[in-house]
Amino acid sequence: MRGIETVAGGLTPFQWLALSLIMAAFVYGEGVRALQRRWVPWVLARTERLRGVVPRAYLLLAPLYAIGVIGPPGRSLLRAWAGVAAIIAAVVIVSRFPDPWRGIVDLAVASALLWGVIMLVYNGARTVRAGAAD
Repeated sequence: MRGIETVAGGLTPFQWLALSLIMAAFVYGEGVRALQRRWVPWVLARTERLRGVVPRAYLLLAPLYAIGVIGPPGRSLLRAWAGVAAIIAAVVIVSRFPDPWRGIVDLAVASALLWGVIMLVYNGARTVRAGAAD
């Protein structure tokens, strides 16, 4: 992973400060506020809807349905695809950053995504346990 290689290669004190600040901003802004508080509950709610009567195609494409790139009403569908386009644009832009800045941003993004995955698994397990208790 580029971020770990960047840290292993050594950073200046300024770059360590930048890494700390960027990582904190990404983990809080993207990991906690965007993923944990908004996206994870939305994905789990859409996953729960798959238990109801939905077209068979949605069951076959359940991950795409859960993240909202197929099946939601107009604005939500537009927002999901705009998010996909924004992620692609960010990847293209960050891939042009010089080292060590690309590695610093990659590590911050990976940390935020890891936080989001942990929250998705944690909240998903809580949802399953709550459903089993009923």
